[in-house]
Amino acid sequence: MFWISTVILFVIAVGFVLLPLWLRNRAESFTADASRKNENIALFHERSDDLENELASGNLVQSEFDVLILELQQSLLSDVTEEEITSEKKPKARKAGRAKSSAYNLVIPLVLCLLMPAAAYTLYGEWGYKRDVELMGLFQRTVNNRDNPQESQDLIVSLGEVVQADDDRPWAWYFLAENFASIGMFTEAEIAYTQSAGRMDETPEKALVLGRVAMAKYILADFNFTEGVLEVIEQARAINPNEMSILQLIAADAEEREDFETAIEYWRLIIQNNPNSEQAQVLRRSIAVAQQRLAGQGQDGAVGPTIEINLSLAQGLNLDENLRVFVAVRNAAQEGLPPLAAIDLRVADLPANIQLDNTYAVGPFNISSADTVFVSASVSFSGSATPNSGDYRSQSDNFAHNGQRAVISLEIADRIP
Repeated sequence: MFWISTVILFVIAVGFVLLPLWLRNRAESFTADASRKNENIALFHERSDDLENELASGNLVQSEFDVLILELQQSLLSDVTEEEITSEKKPKARKAGRAKSSAYNLVIPLVLCLLMPAAAYTLYGEWGYKRDVELMGLFQRTVNNRDNPQESQDLIVSLGEVVQADDDRPWAWYFLAENFASIGMFTEAEIAYTQSAGRMDETPEKALVLGRVAMAKYILADFNFTEGVLEVIEQARAINPNEMSILQLIAADAEEREDFETAIEYWRLIIQNNPNSEQAQVLRRSIAVAQQRLAGQGQDGAVGPTIEINLSLAQGLNLDENLRVFVAVRNAAQEGLPPLAAIDLRVADLPANIQLDNTYAVGPFNISSADTVFVSASVSFSGSATPNSGDYRSQSDNFAHNGQRAVISLEIADRIP
């Protein structure tokens, strides 16, 4: 409807612009034609007066006079009426006509300037574009006030009025559901999410909303993968196999059931989507813990060669438990490249057994891309992964992993000058 109205307004605007030009050209053509006729009439009267004088003086006989008058009429007055020949010139009328034409040419653009904004405002109000702007404000408030129950309740009222007036607004349904979920009303949230998804095309956005539907159903089913939850998961993954909310739900459920192999599999898929994000770092720590659990069960969830690091602080070194610890595997043959694998911990996590494999890659290369590597670990006072003066750091000797598992022990003891 919006585009149809836009085309109609465009055609009207073009008409208003071209019409004065056409009228002006027509008026100019008419004026030029009238001017030519007037000149011919004046010339006819002048020449006929001369012929009458010649006739009166005896230089012409009547028959010659009649022939010359006839020829004069044919050459000058072929498109002039008798009334035009005998009528007097009316300059005031012509001036008035020109003034009227000029006024018309001025009025049309003026009307256009006044009409277009008025029409746009009318259509804007009639078809709800103003309402869309208001909706964006409600959506933004939802995003900004997730931890404000009173605001969520107010937004539920406002968005409820929107979908009651026009239920064909998928994002209004979605943000209504988000507010329901933020205050723990998951039954209502699941209904609203479903309404939103049902009004969307098969796009990644629909997969995202279906992920929310699955999560709400999962919570309502006491954190179990019921048939209904699995059905929604299948619908979402058919649209977007890497929908983050679905991957997170499957991984969380697997971790809850202590199915660490499945949890690691889906955590790795999440990491692949954005390997340098904060979430990726958190998930790498989760993978490290899960791998330790698997190792205790005699299993191995590693991908590619694995560097197992037994990391600890030097005895007597007391540091703030919240300081970040950066651990990296690097290519020994090429300096200056990004780490082949990396993870960051907290001092409170030490001592720790860390297993780094290809899933911990943070750049274009992984552990499999280098034959000889070394491990570095640093405690950062600034929170930066790049070691600075005053940080504590330790580095292993170079070693070959041979595509298998390599185990080293590393103690952080030395302070950078």
